[in-house]
Amino acid sequence: MQLVPATGKGRPLITAYGAGGFRFGLETGDVRIEGSVLILADAPASWGPLVMADLASSALSTYFAPIMDLKGEIEFLLFGTGGDMVPPPTGLRDMLNRAGIGLELMPTPAACRTYNHLATEGRHFAVAMLPVT
Repeated sequence: MQLVPATGKGRPLITAYGAGGFRFGLETGDVRIEGSVLILADAPASWGPLVMADLASSALSTYFAPIMDLKGEIEFLLFGTGGDMVPPPTGLRDMLNRAGIGLELMPTPAACRTYNHLATEGRHFAVAMLPVT
């Protein structure tokens, strides 16, 4: 799906998503990231899990460690669950709560739109999104 370009106050904006990846509008041009994406501050990066099942409790702390490292710097994690709304992985909400990080959970298409809106407000948050295939 194509999204309308806007200014993200220094953050890269998602210009399109689908077919298993995301496209970001950067000052240096568009960049496509295949698979899941993690956005910490101003840098989108490829992220390991591809489906919710990859986030089993044994892998939870590994995949979310970069977010936990931002304790005290971010207000919340915006988590895109893929094409459908599904519950968060077991233990994620408790892990984030202990660190004082909120959780906003929604299907990835809604998370993309929400991210672009929040990025233009200059909010302090992290993003983890599973792809829409």
